[in-house]
Amino acid sequence: AVMPGMVMFRRRWSVGSDDLVLPALFLFLLHCVWLVVLSVVLFGLPYGSDQSCSVTLVDHGRGYLGILVSCLICESAIMWLSMRGSILYTQPREAVQYVLYIRLAILLVELVYAVVGIAWLVQYYQPCSDVTAKNLALGIVACNWLVIFSVCITLMCTFDPTGRTFVKLKATRRRQRNLTTYTLRHRLEEGQASSWSRRLKFFMCCTRAQDTQSDAYSEVASLFAEFFRDLDIVPSDIIAGLVLLRQRQRSKRSSILDQANNDILAFLSGMPVTRNTRYLDLKNSAEMNMYKDVCYYMLFALAAYGWPMYLMRKPACGLCRLASSCPCTSVSGSRLSQSVTVEEDNCCGCNVLAIRRHFLDRDLKQVQIVYTSCHDAVYETPFFVAVDHAKKKVVISIRGTLSPKDALTDLTGDSERLPVEEQQGTWLGHKGMVYSAEYIKKKLEQEMILSQAFGRDLSKGTMHYGLVIVGHSLGAGTAAILSFLLRPQYPTLHCYSYSPPGGLFSEDAMEYSKEFVTSVVLGKDLVPRLGLSQLEGFRRHLLEVLQKSNKPKWRIIAGGTKCIPKSELPVEDDDPQSQPAAPPSSRLWLHPSDLSIALSASTPLYPPGRIIHVVHNHPPESCCGQEEPTYSALWGDNKAFDEVIISPAMLNEHMPHMVMEGLNKVLENYNKGKTALLSAAKIMVSPTEVDLNPETMFVDTSTTSQQPTPTTHHRRNSSVR
Repeated sequence: AVMPGMVMFRRRWSVGSDDLVLPALFLFLLHCVWLVVLSVVLFGLPYGSDQSCSVTLVDHGRGYLGILVSCLICESAIMWLSMRGSILYTQPREAVQYVLYIRLAILLVELVYAVVGIAWLVQYYQPCSDVTAKNLALGIVACNWLVIFSVCITLMCTFDPTGRTFVKLKATRRRQRNLTTYTLRHRLEEGQASSWSRRLKFFMCCTRAQDTQSDAYSEVASLFAEFFRDLDIVPSDIIAGLVLLRQRQRSKRSSILDQANNDILAFLSGMPVTRNTRYLDLKNSAEMNMYKDVCYYMLFALAAYGWPMYLMRKPACGLCRLASSCPCTSVSGSRLSQSVTVEEDNCCGCNVLAIRRHFLDRDLKQVQIVYTSCHDAVYETPFFVAVDHAKKKVVISIRGTLSPKDALTDLTGDSERLPVEEQQGTWLGHKGMVYSAEYIKKKLEQEMILSQAFGRDLSKGTMHYGLVIVGHSLGAGTAAILSFLLRPQYPTLHCYSYSPPGGLFSEDAMEYSKEFVTSVVLGKDLVPRLGLSQLEGFRRHLLEVLQKSNKPKWRIIAGGTKCIPKSELPVEDDDPQSQPAAPPSSRLWLHPSDLSIALSASTPLYPPGRIIHVVHNHPPESCCGQEEPTYSALWGDNKAFDEVIISPAMLNEHMPHMVMEGLNKVLENYNKGKTALLSAAKIMVSPTEVDLNPETMFVDTSTTSQQPTPTTHHRRNSSVR
């Protein structure tokens, strides 16, 4: 079977034969333009035939016309062939490689022409008085080199260092030489891990490699190599797979809503809502105060990002405010920075100033920053400590991912035992974040930061303040683990974990964390649904949709840029349970891996604490535009975040300012008496079957659970997305 990764010069390349549609189109259009321009100049415009330089340059142009025509024929053939077949059905595209060999031969002729063109320009450009001929030659040479450089860059990007081993392994498997196969497979896996390691080091070329960092490189490289193990797919296949997976998830949600025999009333942010779904009871003053605290401490998590987040939210005013309080430019700024211990901030102290401004802009003058660490390394995350006199709390706020080093910490996702005495069950956590939490604890102890904070102002009773730990993303995971480490000393501490990673705690640790950790997840956020065990499921689903797809890749990806047409969707089985699983396509799978531990073998890890899931509906678009979505907060189940929901919002809803906005919108909508289910329920359920008064929507709907299930034609609603 032909592979999706193209084989040329007895080597596999990281590009599929169906990826050549756009490059061929680009070159085709470029050469068409040149053909028209050259034809007009050569046959339409007069030039001095008496000058030898003109005649020479014009002959050069006529020769180039021949090259252009042959290029256009080749490129149109490549385009036509690339559009045939489907992602894994590569047979109709087998001829592409031969056309490419011809095109590369023409490229060599172009290279010769480009070199000769430069030689002629050097010789004739100054003495020759014929401007038309000179400009024509200059244009030909420029166009030529542009094409040659673009081809060279493409070759560099698509080069697969393990390509030759891949092809050899394929051949030995066909001959069934088991020992050779085993050796080659081992070499392939080592090669893939080292090539991922090189990519990571290239991506982080500016960072100094320390021992811990080298360990992280190799761990993350083996994670990537493990994810792509045995797979013969190219990057564009993954993009097409995501488009198909999104379509499949949406059609699945539609079909569930169309069935009469289930409890699901709607899908809000991709999550099923039933009559047993528990909304936050915001009428209850204790729950409302708890929710307001969640909104309030999000500001601390946001402030930890320092000046980049401050300027992103307020580009113009933010710059003026930071400049006005910068110690380099003002007296007040230098006075501000004296009362706080700062580690490794930039020359103007922008991070400390931005953290202060976050609070001053909201008129929270009662918040005093005690300590700020801007030191950033693998497993060493920046954080700040503040005293909040209004709430009578000392707050530790840990920054989320903002640098490549943070990304390495995120990706070191194996499970590591929590360094806590007296464990109730098996307490495992995300390795990178366990190391980060240990670093912060060590820092707090060595520099006696918490003692300084609690002794900040004894006249105000700071000794008796409570401890709160907050963070977003990487900071959220680190904060939850740090809570475990500090809880023996501070038994009343509470942790607010915003958009925490999905692969954070083992089940025992997750259940125990519900006593003191409150997590927040916004909508379809990707990160709380991502851990090593979820990655394996995501990988399996991606391969399933690729195998079922019978459409060309360019049509699938083009369909994904707009609302995806139904015709691009692979046909789903009516009842997937009754169908036996299709055998994996031999084109996609190379061999089962027994040398590396599968991702699925990793301990399942879950997001921490009691989860507040902020969801919203998707109002239908009308002629007057789309109305604002309605936000609601409900109690999430830690084990329900087991599948990545593919959506354009999955990255956007992870951003800290979006989480803050979502939390505040729940309060706004509650004050207006709206709920997310209300607008969906109007379509789904007639008023006799459920009370649509918004007051009842926030109460656990146990009173209505005895009512008959609404009929199907009421069930269709816009919240399928």
